[in-house]
Amino acid sequence: MRISEIQIQQVKDANNIVDVIGEHVQLRKRGRNYVGLCPFHNEKSPSFNVQEEKGIFKCFGCGKGGDVFTFMMESEALSFTEAAVKLAERANITLDLVANDKENEEQSEREILHNTARAAAGHYFKALRAPEGSVALAYLRNRKLSDDLLRKFGVGYAPEPSNLQETLSAQGFQSEHMEKAGIISKSSSGGWYDRFRGRIIFPVFSATGRIIGFGGRVLPKPQGNADVAKYVNSPDTQIYHKSQVLYGLFQAKEAIRKQGFALLVEGYVDVLAVFQGGFENVVAASGTSLTLEQLDLLKRYTKSIVLLFDADQAGKNATVRGIELAIQAGFDVNTVVLPGGEDPDSFLRNQGREAFAAQIEKQQSFIETKAQWFDEQGMFHDPAKHAVAIHSIVETIAKVPDPIKRELYARRVATRFRVLESTLLSELQIAVKRVEKKPERFQPRQSEGGNTRQDFTSSVDLPVVNLLISEPPSETELTLLKTLLGDPHGVRNVIVLSEFSIDLLRSEEVKTVILHLIKLLDAGVQPDTASLLAEFRGREEEQRLIVDCSIAGGEFNANPDASSSDASDGSISARAASQIIAGLMRKELVRELDQVREQLGRAMSNEEMDKLMQASLLLSQRLEKLKNPATAHTTFTVTDE
Repeated sequence: MRISEIQIQQVKDANNIVDVIGEHVQLRKRGRNYVGLCPFHNEKSPSFNVQEEKGIFKCFGCGKGGDVFTFMMESEALSFTEAAVKLAERANITLDLVANDKENEEQSEREILHNTARAAAGHYFKALRAPEGSVALAYLRNRKLSDDLLRKFGVGYAPEPSNLQETLSAQGFQSEHMEKAGIISKSSSGGWYDRFRGRIIFPVFSATGRIIGFGGRVLPKPQGNADVAKYVNSPDTQIYHKSQVLYGLFQAKEAIRKQGFALLVEGYVDVLAVFQGGFENVVAASGTSLTLEQLDLLKRYTKSIVLLFDADQAGKNATVRGIELAIQAGFDVNTVVLPGGEDPDSFLRNQGREAFAAQIEKQQSFIETKAQWFDEQGMFHDPAKHAVAIHSIVETIAKVPDPIKRELYARRVATRFRVLESTLLSELQIAVKRVEKKPERFQPRQSEGGNTRQDFTSSVDLPVVNLLISEPPSETELTLLKTLLGDPHGVRNVIVLSEFSIDLLRSEEVKTVILHLIKLLDAGVQPDTASLLAEFRGREEEQRLIVDCSIAGGEFNANPDASSSDASDGSISARAASQIIAGLMRKELVRELDQVREQLGRAMSNEEMDKLMQASLLLSQRLEKLKNPATAHTTFTVTDE
């Protein structure tokens, strides 16, 4: 489904951002802006800022920001199209959703499967409370799960024998759609049989509250169930992809935002027990090991995870896998290690809520957890095994994306295990090189003339996808972008008329936004925050940069004549940009000069020495020119990085 740009703008114009956010957050005016407590993390002092004129919001606590569409997507876990539809309904706007015949057909079938899954959930729900579900209901109550909790999660029962197909067929559902929804299967004889039989049923909800799949747990029997799988889960279907779903997220998402972190447990019953214990910010992987897709989904609500798996070996292995994946996905990761033989459900039943809360309070870093398990295996009593353990911990630290956090973790390990800090940091550098993937470099689209040079003398295209995992923007780069957003025309002239090369910037996201802004200005288009955010829809890092730098950079200067191409009498932003560019160019010239001087020390012939001396002289002259106050056009001081 697609929405035209004209209608997107119409929806945006009809939904004042202060009014929309004000329905979720209590805002009060402060100067020209509005402030309130952030709905995306738990805070006591307001750091959530809404700028009505620009149509953007920004939380200076958790970092979230964007426009009215972004707010709806983040606050209700919606796709862009879903957010646009909801805002259109709010403004009584009828959208002309554009879809081809295939999309219409697929959308129609998905809706049928959603309805089929909902009908099946209703059947299971009733069966649990019917005579045939009495044993299952008694089992759940024996585990101290309340009726209110079971209702909230839609827990049901599939009796043995099951009559699901007959019941749904009588309601008008077709067997073909029941099979596609993953609730019945074809037998070898060509008939149909119900997938779930003699099992407690846990419906799986999407983040928006639609039933998309099921998990079934067998009831324990006195003689045991050696030949029966404890759990059976729905297969992947058109509406359910288990690697992309977290069980309990629909019920937990508001608590996750409020608490600022998510508790991640192993199974359905653990989620129910922990939720009932008052810790509602709890989720579990849905019928699969934890995946990056599930973590990406969770990242909409928090970037902090506490892993809470069983204390047995399988639980420890799951914890280690979870640690590695969550770190790789950019989460802050802590763990809770329960006493031996306990899982969250049994611990809550045996020890109670206060004891469980104490365990959560005692959460420890992933380093402490790995160290504890290595210690239990006696690996710190033998030098060879000790080294293996340290190497393993360093390999995990190497997966932390933030280089500052990596170094801090490494220093902590060095202190705790009495390893020379320089040795550990050197080992970390080697480990980082091993785990880092070499991404593709940023490549602009090729122009008609075949020239791909990134200069500013001709129009440039916005790349379709920015594939580089680049360095975080430096303060100098952020300041340059702020000046460009504050005075696009004046700063554009400074950039284009200087000898500045875009490749001097390390952040690919900053490069992309600057290139796109200059493209718009060259085409005679006056940029504004709202249109920029629309251009970069779906590109989180670029949108974050635009919001951050727009909030800090003041209003756009919409008058091209108010800026001069000469930075000496241009705007404050233009003069600041001139100073920043000079600083970046000085830094690059110093680097090149150091390289030439190093080569001079290794020169083997007079001819080679003469060439290098000439290159050194030219670089020195260029550097001196940049250092000359007469060429700086400003009294600003910008520190070279």
